Amino acid sequence: MEKNINFLYCFDTNYNTQAFTSMISLLENTTERINIFVIHNEKNFKFKVPNKILKHKNIISFESYQFTDYQHEFPNIENVHISVATYFRLFIKNYLPKKEKFFVFLDPDVICIKDPTNEILNTMEKLNNTEFAIAAKTEHSMGDQNIQVTDKYFNAGVMVIDFNKWLDYNLHEKLIKKLKDLKNNIIQWDQDVLNSFLNGDYLELNGILNFKAATKVHKQYKKEVLLVHYMGSHKPWLTSGVFQKDSNYYHYNFNKMSTNHFHLEHKWRLRSLFDFLIAVFTLKIFRINKPIVFIYEFIISILKNKN
Repeated sequence: MEKNINFLYCFDTNYNTQAFTSMISLLENTTERINIFVIHNEKNFKFKVPNKILKHKNIISFESYQFTDYQHEFPNIENVHISVATYFRLFIKNYLPKKEKFFVFLDPDVICIKDPTNEILNTMEKLNNTEFAIAAKTEHSMGDQNIQVTDKYFNAGVMVIDFNKWLDYNLHEKLIKKLKDLKNNIIQWDQDVLNSFLNGDYLELNGILNFKAATKVHKQYKKEVLLVHYMGSHKPWLTSGVFQKDSNYYHYNFNKMSTNHFHLEHKWRLRSLFDFLIAVFTLKIFRINKPIVFIYEFIISILKNKN
């Protein structure tokens, strides 16, 4: 089994900073050199990638492809924090090199905190010896009621993909058909499409490769976690999420590429101010590293925000 792992990201301009933070966390923690592939909405996206990523000692190659399959209908992307980019991964056949056998897909809000190489290679070997095309972590026992899932439902934020089987099984065509069939029944975007079609036919991924941030677990298990996933709406770059447990992993890696210690975005300035004041009065602000620095950077970011 090849030691050089191919990591895949699919995102648009709105998630550039988050994806760069995820990438640097991988490069800083892996003991083996890696390849990074990106499917993005911009043609010249690679020119925006920081040199700290492109010239990192652990990078072999960095390839980006512009998504162009906009002729399809992409349901449930109005007035939500998700964009059409969440559907990009259904179209990987049209962009990724066919010579590659495996890809490890990561959402941009996944942070590497320890070297995942051995666990990923073990997963690839297991996947290679099964009929399954992907490995993913089960999120709950039954899927959403709006889609037909009879067994279990997985989170698509971290997937090990056997690309040979993806192509051999014609998953591209079958998933696009499923996308059209489900239409307005879709709630969890492409994740619903993948689950509805695969219907439980996937290899179970070790939870340490897709650990939900802020989950209460035994300390010993927490020590084994390799990849932290900031699922849900309380992201660490939002004031509603920055004070939550495990947000420090994100900002620690963001700081490796920025003069700022914290990556802060504000969808609504008043909401951010409210969350900030609550954190001050409840002393939650002291859960984070460098709270005084945070206060300073928060004020600057609020003043710059126009929403």
